[in-house]
Amino acid sequence: MFEEISSKEAKQTLMFIFDAAVDIEMEKDQTVFVEKVLKHARRIFEAPAGSIAFVDGDFLDFLSFQNDEIDTSAISKDQNGDDLRIPLNHSSIVGHVAMTGDLLQINDPYHLPDSVPYKFDGSIDKLSGFKTESILAIPLRHPTEGIIGALEIINPRQTFVHELNLGIAKSFAVMSAVSIINMRLQESLTKAYLETLARLGHAAEYKDEDTFKHIQRIRYSSRIIGRELGFSVEEQESIFHASAMHDVGKVGIPDAILGKKGKLDAEEWEQMRSHSEKGASILRGSETEILKLSEEIAMHHHEKWNGNGYPDGLKGEAIPLGARIVAVADVFDALVNERPYKKAWPMQDALALIKEERGQHFDPQVVDAFFTCLDEILEIQEEHK
Repeated sequence: MFEEISSKEAKQTLMFIFDAAVDIEMEKDQTVFVEKVLKHARRIFEAPAGSIAFVDGDFLDFLSFQNDEIDTSAISKDQNGDDLRIPLNHSSIVGHVAMTGDLLQINDPYHLPDSVPYKFDGSIDKLSGFKTESILAIPLRHPTEGIIGALEIINPRQTFVHELNLGIAKSFAVMSAVSIINMRLQESLTKAYLETLARLGHAAEYKDEDTFKHIQRIRYSSRIIGRELGFSVEEQESIFHASAMHDVGKVGIPDAILGKKGKLDAEEWEQMRSHSEKGASILRGSETEILKLSEEIAMHHHEKWNGNGYPDGLKGEAIPLGARIVAVADVFDALVNERPYKKAWPMQDALALIKEERGQHFDPQVVDAFFTCLDEILEIQEEHK
């Protein structure tokens, strides 16, 4: 029989679940999200330990282990440092729950009846000295995707006391499953979107075998310089992705000009210079921050600190910072790598030119940041050679 609960206890429990839902819903990082789901689920039942596992094909991946009484770092990963995983079948408690969708309440996991298909694995208890006395295993059920995993609450102090708690646990599991699926979908869409940006940048000069590696070198170098200038992690990621589009306007430049082995004449040079405006035109009009930054970089990465650049002759800080960063990264990369119209410069000559152009072509602060993290940038050159 379930114990009666007072209206005060019910109100406190419902307020808790509301606060937990808000905390979880606000989280954007999937790893932290999973940790929060398990933490709040444990709090419902005042449990010292628990785990959460997701279905991945024919396996269950344990993405979180928590235990207030022991160090879980040694048991949360396999020998390769990957998330621990087990076969998805009825032989384990968590596997049975994920397979059937049934909630399990187990008072004594060490003495299970022979009639059940699952067994309790006491190896962690033996290894750590922790004693598993009871388990509440709850399926993570999504309304349309079905069972996507299972939640285990270990040694819950409130497991079998209040029916309200069990109802809340089931509702909490559904809410968590919906949020997890939504987060995975969003991450998948974001990944596809960012990959499309990189591929579009590559398409701009697809006949150049070095183009993809050139774009990779610009992306990583720009992110490193941005970090040195005090960019937040989010800002570093933005310039990493946006800088891939710096030369996207070259899709509108004739192949004969792009691949010409030798100096361009005045007319050809004018066409080549137009790639900045063409690129900005391709990217213009988006509401996303990364594409807005991409447009700025495409338009202005050939501006010069002294105002002698193109296409608008902007000077000093009137040039967007992202474009000033990419300007240094792009020129350096162009100098030290072979192009159809030139041989690669010796490294020291390229570095000397970057120094000479400090305050002329380039923003002095960006040049200083470049040299501060030069070793990392040279590593990027070597890695994407």
